[in-house]
Amino acid sequence: MIAYAVKSIQDFFQAGFHMYPILIVMAVGIIIQLAKVVIDIFRYKRFYIGHIFSSGGFPSFHSGLASSVTMIVRLHEGFGSITFALAFAFSVLFAYDAMNLRFEAGQHAHYINDLRFELQWVLQKKEWPLKERIWHTPREVVGGVVVGSILTYILYYRFYIA
Repeated sequence: MIAYAVKSIQDFFQAGFHMYPILIVMAVGIIIQLAKVVIDIFRYKRFYIGHIFSSGGFPSFHSGLASSVTMIVRLHEGFGSITFALAFAFSVLFAYDAMNLRFEAGQHAHYINDLRFELQWVLQKKEWPLKERIWHTPREVVGGVVVGSILTYILYYRFYIA
């Protein structure tokens, strides 16, 4: 098993750099998270590297990554494939989750934080508040879909097909 893994890695590097579809998806995800940091520099006039690992904000990482996978399947297999239908369905599910389900979780965190703050004097215990902003607005989700799709299209035709 280890010999197979080592051989696979050697074959990967001997073949020269080739932009595999998984690398395109990973690059899109990294670019989207870095874009959040840059956007926050302009919006809040401060640099905070922690936003690379945070949820929420523009553009939506969930929607961008899901739309990247969907775009790769569309470019490689076309609209008529079953794989595209599956990827599209999961992209819609991710977008719904990013907007609605996580909004509800954020509301729960808000109420829990209020209760913790009110009970703080009773419990004599200071705890970090739960993160309340974990959801995306529809604009952030659409931004994620657009950015993820365009970046994937560019990377696919620039590095994968070339």
